[in-house]
Amino acid sequence: MQKSAARAGWLGIAAFVALPCLADTVTLDNGDRLTGTITRLDSGKLVINTNYAGEVKIDLGRIRDLQSEGTMTIVLGNEKRLYGKVSGDGAEITIQPVDKTPAVQEATGKVSDMLPGVVTGREWRRSGHINIGWSDSSGNTDVSRLHGDAEMIAQQGKNRYTAGLAINYATDHGTETESNGLAYGKYDRFLSQKWYAYASSTFEHDKFKDIRLRGTLGFGSGYQAIASSRTNLAVEGGLDYVYSDFYTSPNDQFPALRLAVRFDHYLLPDRLHFFLRSEGYMSLESVKKSFARAATGLRMPISGNFVATTEYDVAWDGDPQPGRTSTDRTFLFTLGYKW
Repeated sequence: MQKSAARAGWLGIAAFVALPCLADTVTLDNGDRLTGTITRLDSGKLVINTNYAGEVKIDLGRIRDLQSEGTMTIVLGNEKRLYGKVSGDGAEITIQPVDKTPAVQEATGKVSDMLPGVVTGREWRRSGHINIGWSDSSGNTDVSRLHGDAEMIAQQGKNRYTAGLAINYATDHGTETESNGLAYGKYDRFLSQKWYAYASSTFEHDKFKDIRLRGTLGFGSGYQAIASSRTNLAVEGGLDYVYSDFYTSPNDQFPALRLAVRFDHYLLPDRLHFFLRSEGYMSLESVKKSFARAATGLRMPISGNFVATTEYDVAWDGDPQPGRTSTDRTFLFTLGYKW
């Protein structure tokens, strides 16, 4: 009984000592050695997740030796994928395929990503958020306001789908003072690692702008200038068809150029998230018919996936209806869920 317990104890100690050997290892040109899990390539840097310093980014040129413990997915610039254990340095790596075929050597300059496990590129990746804000006051001031927005992004391989919705409703002493909503959908098809073609559509309603329904339908191209876990930047441009159904004014329709920017960055990793979304439609018939909207804000985690968001929205209309100003500004504070 005592011998069995002692044997189990020694086996436990041996397993504990052997744990570091099960990690991926990276040796730098100065002799420093890091152990952990290689997670990806990010702008020419190898990212390794350690249990003592979190994520560490290493310039490929500083790597003297690289060894993966398990199977990795190597994505080449032409989207070809190789699967196997990886060894090498910052200039060239060797992939030992899982099917025991001869090893393959590739220059790191041809590698666009390096991922743990077998990643075929056909897996679905999903992200999104739901936010709700509500305020109500009574007495000398009797104002109620409701805001809600949601967005869902799903990507599989070269195909990305985006859908979203935002609504605002307010009353002042029982009188309706705001009633608007915006729904949108978009499809992106990546032609390369950064360039993509898109088709998009929006549907907008704003009772106090005399807009029963304003719809857009268009296509164009986009460039994903930055795509990382901390920073994302994409710019888009294309041609749209705009149709407006007004309550009192004659309906209108015209072609327009669409320009859009989408940017987000973690000012503090995993703690303070800045975002900017803007798009403008410039009429090809008359500049006065142009319109644009933008949202800027900060998102902060509360607990788990629950977040608090402060947001500043601006909507501009080049040809507002009589009695309306051209620019609407809204400051929002919402609570929501992010995944």
